[in-house]
This record gives sequence, C-alpha cells and structure tokens, in this order.
Amino acid sequence: MERAQSISGYPVITNDGRVMDQSFIENELLRVRGQRDDLEVLQFAHDQALAVGQEALRIAEAQDLPVVIDVRRGHHVVFHAARAGTTAEHDDWVRRKVNTAVRHEIPSYEFLLRQRQSGRVPDWLDPTEFAVAGGAVPVLMSGNVVGTVTVSGIVTSPEGDHDLAMAALISVLAPAPKP
Repeated sequence: MERAQSISGYPVITNDGRVMDQSFIENELLRVRGQRDDLEVLQFAHDQALAVGQEALRIAEAQDLPVVIDVRRGHHVVFHAARAGTTAEHDDWVRRKVNTAVRHEIPSYEFLLRQRQSGRVPDWLDPTEFAVAGGAVPVLMSGNVVGTVTVSGIVTSPEGDHDLAMAALISVLAPAPKP
C-alpha cells in the first residue's frame, strides 16, 4: 500500500486511524467530484441560506458535535452558530476554508485531496488567509459561486466537516435539473 506522506515524510494518518494513502485519496476525490451537481442550485435566497444553516445545526445537535456552522450568500453571513466546545479558532478556520472554496471554486476538501494527491505543499497559498482543510462547500448558480456552507470542528475524520455541510445543503436544496 502506497502511503501519502506529510511534509515531515511520515504517513498521513487520519484521526480515526485510517491511512490517507493514494487509494483513499482517489476514492474520496471520485466521491467529492460526484457531488458536484449537488452544489448547483437554481437560486440561493436569504431564507434558503438560513434554512441550510438551521439544518446543519439540527444535524450537529443530534450528533452532539462541537462545530461552528457558517452559511453565506456572497460575502454576507446569513447564518452563524458556534456550538459548545468551539473557540474563536474555529471561526478563523471557517474564514480560511471559505477563502479556499471561493478562490478555487471547489469544496475545500477537494482542494485538500488534490494537494495530498500531488504530494506538493501549496507554498504559494498564504496559510493566514487560506486553509488546506475540508469543510467549506461553494454554492453555485450557473457555475458561479454565489455562497458557501462551512463547518469547522469535526476532527475525527478528514471528511467530517465536508460531509455535514453537504448533508445540510442537499437536505434543504434539491440539485438543479441538468439541461
């Protein structure tokens, strides 16, 4: 089994004990890219953004997850909740994850996976402004980023924040029909 390596040269082990090897990365990239249609919506009105945030909070409460949830329309924060067990550090992770998703127009988790797949450190990316971590998913209309759904705080798996954000988005907003 080929093991992904961190900058230090040691294998990347997820918090739940899985090795983030090339097979894991390739399977996750296929899964995340398969969700692309779910990011495309017909509209993303204020009340819809609020409903997505409320759904993410409902899921987090049901699983007793210590997370920060942030939903934006453009740059406008429509929903923000910080559950017990989070700190201001989580808010900063949200900001940097959003920057990554908006700049690259892909989920920040996909960016993380691409970076791990390439084996290169994105040294051109300012770590004070961008996070190479999952959790921010762009909301798209006609291929353009019109908002983001972001979760920060699930440290038990590299995909946890991403999956919670996607679950809330899919639950509230049905994907736009393909032309």
